[in-house]
Amino acid sequence: MQDKQAEVTRLMECLDMSKDRFSCLEWNKAYFSIDPEEYFSSVVSELNEVLDVIAAGCTSEWLYQRSLQESFSGRIISLLRLITETEIRTDEFYKQSIPTNLNVLQFCWKAVRSLDAEATTTQMRALTYALGIPLRVEVVDKSSTDRGVLVKRLDFFHESDLEKGPLRLTRSYLSSSTAPIPLKQGSYDADLLSSDGTPMLTLLCRRGHCDILYRK
Repeated sequence: MQDKQAEVTRLMECLDMSKDRFSCLEWNKAYFSIDPEEYFSSVVSELNEVLDVIAAGCTSEWLYQRSLQESFSGRIISLLRLITETEIRTDEFYKQSIPTNLNVLQFCWKAVRSLDAEATTTQMRALTYALGIPLRVEVVDKSSTDRGVLVKRLDFFHESDLEKGPLRLTRSYLSSSTAPIPLKQGSYDADLLSSDGTPMLTLLCRRGHCDILYRK
């Protein structure tokens, strides 16, 4: 995002849309220290200030030190959870991913707001869709073969950024013989996709743990 004010503008537009949808939902005020909409707006403003500094060319050390401030990082994480919950509660698509013994609100309480909940592809899809950021997830299967560890690749693109095709492209492969599959580039800013059209953001997910994968 450095020197990319346009990306800050795009991201803030996504947050504005999330705020509108957030405002249409009923929230338990006991969960917030102040009015829910006021809380959402205040954290968005705080995030916007940091994004502007990043776009202006801050150092990685400044960003690292800022992230160590517990009050700041905690509020940002809570905002991301609220954005995720808002997406899930306002889009019928996610109902198919929710266990039959839970309704949407119960699922969000248990699997989104809870600090000890593990993020699954449902929450990952919701957050990346709400922010308009394409995501690649490499899910490591707990089983393995003599050829290597089995990995399932999931690619998330927003519906409006694909002319045709599924919203989630899935491919399984063995880690000992991987090969990238170029994906058709949509209308995302070029900085969010690599030169072959695949998401720049990649997560490696094992049971109970996720890492960020960086390209060489």
